[in-house]
Amino acid sequence: MEHKRNIVRALPYLAALIVFLIVTLFCFAPQFEGKVLSQHDILQYDGMTEDILQHREAFGEDPQWEGNMFSGMPAYLINMKYDGAVVKTLSKAFYFLGQPAALIFLAMAFFFCMLLCMKVNPWIGLIPSLAYGFSTYFFVIIGAGHMTKMMVLAFAPMLFGGVWYAYRRNMWAGAALTAFFGSLMIGANHPQITYYFLMIVAAFWISELVRAYKEKILARFAKVTGLLVLAGVLAVGSNAGMLYYIQTHSKDTIRGGSELKASSSSMEGKEGLDLEYATAWSYGKGETLNLLIPNLYGGSTEGGFSDDGEVAQALAKYGARNMATHLPAYWGPQPITSGPMYVGAVALFLAVLGLFLLRRRVTVWIVVIALLAILLAWGKNLMWFTELFYYYFPMYDKFRTVSTILVIVGWCVPLLAALTLQKLWSGEVPREKLFKGLKYTTIAVGGIALLFLLLGGTLLSFTGEGDSQMFGGQQVDDVFAAMRAERASLMRADALRSLVFVLLTAGTVLLFYRQKIKRGGFVLVLALLVTADMVPVNLRYLRRDK
Repeated sequence: MEHKRNIVRALPYLAALIVFLIVTLFCFAPQFEGKVLSQHDILQYDGMTEDILQHREAFGEDPQWEGNMFSGMPAYLINMKYDGAVVKTLSKAFYFLGQPAALIFLAMAFFFCMLLCMKVNPWIGLIPSLAYGFSTYFFVIIGAGHMTKMMVLAFAPMLFGGVWYAYRRNMWAGAALTAFFGSLMIGANHPQITYYFLMIVAAFWISELVRAYKEKILARFAKVTGLLVLAGVLAVGSNAGMLYYIQTHSKDTIRGGSELKASSSSMEGKEGLDLEYATAWSYGKGETLNLLIPNLYGGSTEGGFSDDGEVAQALAKYGARNMATHLPAYWGPQPITSGPMYVGAVALFLAVLGLFLLRRRVTVWIVVIALLAILLAWGKNLMWFTELFYYYFPMYDKFRTVSTILVIVGWCVPLLAALTLQKLWSGEVPREKLFKGLKYTTIAVGGIALLFLLLGGTLLSFTGEGDSQMFGGQQVDDVFAAMRAERASLMRADALRSLVFVLLTAGTVLLFYRQKIKRGGFVLVLALLVTADMVPVNLRYLRRDK
């Protein structure tokens, strides 16, 4: 009898992992057919590290210099075996599915584990974990070959899970989790993403300080904080060799004040990247709404137009019909981009609903850090705010591509969705409060999609800054007109699909509250909605033919 009870208890955990495995196998089916993803950065890396591998095989030691990368640079910054990096070595066991599929699976699994640390029901935890793992940005960076960035994003949820567990449940277990996953994140060697998630931890720490003061538990708060600082020291210490070499070399790079970097008068005598260079990839203010409507600004500079659409038909007159799929559908302010930061209409709806259903103490720090990330992602489009962080926040001036900070929003949205679903699952939401929340959320989120569906053609220009330089500067007005028209069509199509998913999600929540569908059906429908929402968009940017 006890054996059967244990199986029943384990069922939601096993079900979640099986679902994560199945959807990962589907998305990366070509990988399991023996095909290799074509990733620009990985191809470059493989070519640049060939000398290191040959030297290691021939002499049984790591070389000190690599001549194939840029104008040459220390080999220990590229590919080096650190004998003391035990945690990093053990982490290789996580990649049993092989890369890149393993990284999406891990992102889902570790987000799920984070929610378990936070006492979210495992059945409910499955849904936001799918939303996090299916973040379109993850598929975009995998396609580009930014694997260390994706590794950190996969491990990051459990860093927060450990911190939360330490403050709210068991300080020793929480600190151990924090040290372990902090070590993994640092070892993956993408400091920018690690920095952003430390900003999340800092926001939560401030929230916990306020809570501790109000509840008169400052002594325990101080003890947990000290223990977590020790965990951080251990995480750094376990990667000390790598960090030492990076630090000693940084002064000779464009991030460390080298005389070789591009500089401006404002940068004289200052370490860090040139401000103009650091903010070159800044998100447009209006572009932020592609968190809800993926093709609001066209999607990608690497193509996006149909091979039989309006652009193809216009080019056919010039005998260049095949050029259509190579022209940039993206027309926003960034120089180039491989895809939008789409977080999903379903997840975003649930997150906004949580603002009406959850206590302010639960949501305020999450909303603040998400809004901060959006403002900083605007970069040169809100320069006074960017400069505040660039000049006065430690290490912030070391990072380029400021739009990357939207990974914070990509984490906050599914977290808020999880907390909302947990509230609904518990049955604690009063009828009037739920109906009011559903009404205002549907108006707010669905209304944005409806606005662009009906009026987007007049609100947006659909003209990119680089359009006039195409075709050798020749004025082919009919092609430009076709590009604007097809971009508008792409926007309207995605505005409609997002509106549909918003209404389906609202309807599912309403049916569950009115007990028209049971808990199992509620989880199943929302899991299907998240998957149907995210996967088709993701496969636009990580196509099977790659």
